[in-house]
Amino acid sequence: MGTTFHGPSPWPHITRAIGTRGARYAAIAYLGQDAPDLLPLRAGDLLVVNASKAAIRAHATSPAALAYYVNKGVRVLSSPTLHAKVIVTGRRAVVGSANASENSAFADDAVIITDDPEVIASVRTFIDRIDEVTEVDEVFLDDAAREWEIGRAVPIPGVTGRIRDPEAEFLSVPVTRMFVKHAVDYEPSPTEQHVLDERRSRRPATVGPAVKYALESLRLDRASAVRRGGVVVFVSVDDGWVYPPAVVVSDPMKIPRSGGAVLYFLRIRIDLTPLRLTEAERALTDLGHPGSRLRIDHFVRSPSLRTDLLALWDL
Repeated sequence: MGTTFHGPSPWPHITRAIGTRGARYAAIAYLGQDAPDLLPLRAGDLLVVNASKAAIRAHATSPAALAYYVNKGVRVLSSPTLHAKVIVTGRRAVVGSANASENSAFADDAVIITDDPEVIASVRTFIDRIDEVTEVDEVFLDDAAREWEIGRAVPIPGVTGRIRDPEAEFLSVPVTRMFVKHAVDYEPSPTEQHVLDERRSRRPATVGPAVKYALESLRLDRASAVRRGGVVVFVSVDDGWVYPPAVVVSDPMKIPRSGGAVLYFLRIRIDLTPLRLTEAERALTDLGHPGSRLRIDHFVRSPSLRTDLLALWDL
């Protein structure tokens, strides 16, 4: 492999590089809630982060991400002075500027990935010698969750750089990925609920005086074709309702100890109201869609049906 440079979007390269057998050791200062997708660690790995009170209150390190790794069996340590971003496996070392967060995924970060034995040994020694560390356990996580609620998102140099604004528009134009799914009630696990509460704690965005957003979740038993930016229309056949479109605003997040289930976050507009299923079917039939299949889970392939479904709510 040798030594390679990756920027300005290095995370896909980092994720591939550390997908090896054996233990991984990482010292990544700040973790966003989506860190597990970028930095897929497992039981037996070591992760050192900056989960200091200042980092948690600034929303630079997510308690939900910490909880995910702890639940996976990763040993997690917090160092209040950590600012490094390095990872080492038995075969490779990653050295660079990338935090494990969405901010980093959209900032101009860069890393060096190398199989140089001397660099690998040096990175491992650096991680082993990080001092002032505290074990992240259940007590630590409870305290971190409280600090997160007290704090607010504030700029930290090198952390909250230029990122895309997912709230700028409710729908992408055009909508190319839409799903009809049955509405099913379920009780979120404590980890799911914490992540959901964390997201909801952010100040809701507005577009105009009457449009407000809320955050909901979607749990699927396995990974699917649902992707960030897609639209989900929920239907309750038993109750006879079609619910307003929801926009997928996260990548799939694996749920610990769930047998492969994944969690998505959805943004909804609370000013939109459900429609009677029979009325929606009748309206779509009048628009030339007698086989709208609203009573069956499916991917909506027809562009015109997607357009007319959205038009039921004047979207």
